[in-house]
Amino acid sequence: MRNLTQRTIVFFVGIAVLAVVTLVVPFANLLLLNAIAVVVSALGARELGRLFERRDTHFGAGAVVLPVLGGLLPLVQLLILNGLLPDAALLFTIYAVVSMTLLLQIFRRSVDAFADTLTNTAATITVFLYPGLFVSYFVRLSSFANPGPLVLLFLCTVFFNDTLAFLAGSLYRSLRSKLSGGRWSPTVLIPASPNKTIVGFVAGLAGAPVTILVAMRLFPTVFPGRPAHALVFGAAIGAATIAGDLIESALKRSATSKDSGSIIPGRGGILDSADSVLYAAPVFYYLLAYVV
Repeated sequence: MRNLTQRTIVFFVGIAVLAVVTLVVPFANLLLLNAIAVVVSALGARELGRLFERRDTHFGAGAVVLPVLGGLLPLVQLLILNGLLPDAALLFTIYAVVSMTLLLQIFRRSVDAFADTLTNTAATITVFLYPGLFVSYFVRLSSFANPGPLVLLFLCTVFFNDTLAFLAGSLYRSLRSKLSGGRWSPTVLIPASPNKTIVGFVAGLAGAPVTILVAMRLFPTVFPGRPAHALVFGAAIGAATIAGDLIESALKRSATSKDSGSIIPGRGGILDSADSVLYAAPVFYYLLAYVV
């Protein structure tokens, strides 16, 4: 119950802060919001690096380098968005970092040191691309017309999906446990997250399109599509939100860690809260750009 209360408080406080950042400070393509996204990406990369370190992956100067790598792509995208870099800079940055990571593996101190080349290279590139590449799509949402309300709608859709799935799943498990006298054990649907229930999945998937439809009803200009688009968007964002959460669970399970960190009360680390946003942002961007 305490965890549920903390999550609920963090949810409403977070939405209020995001509303202020997006609607009250909309300058320079949501510069403040996207600067926060860059910091979140850097902190998320550090958390992911720590998960790798729990699997005996050694990054060397990771405490400094990994956050820089994690924030690099969204920072480049932010500079592109404001006309300070050409569009090709994002792909060039990916090429430069990946090629440099591979090249540095040549310069090992001894023959025995090459034993961890594969794992070190794979881990470094993964930390660079996730969350950085995904966050860069979140930054790109600011390139659309009327970006403040649109980005806020996207975040509300993801967070309502995530929160509704958590609430419905928790209530369902609690009710079934009480009805069975505490002897009921839920069926494991997905081993990456054994506590997830079909009720939670359905509630989350239903919450996303409902959020967009309600927003269209209350604020007709916030979403440029038709009700049919809202249903498609909602279903896609709902599925991507769930996928992002499950992917993060799989990574943490590999590292035998319950949370990616402890910076956010009731939720854990940055990645514990941002995982759904990360995976849903590219989906939302491409649907908005090529469907609507």
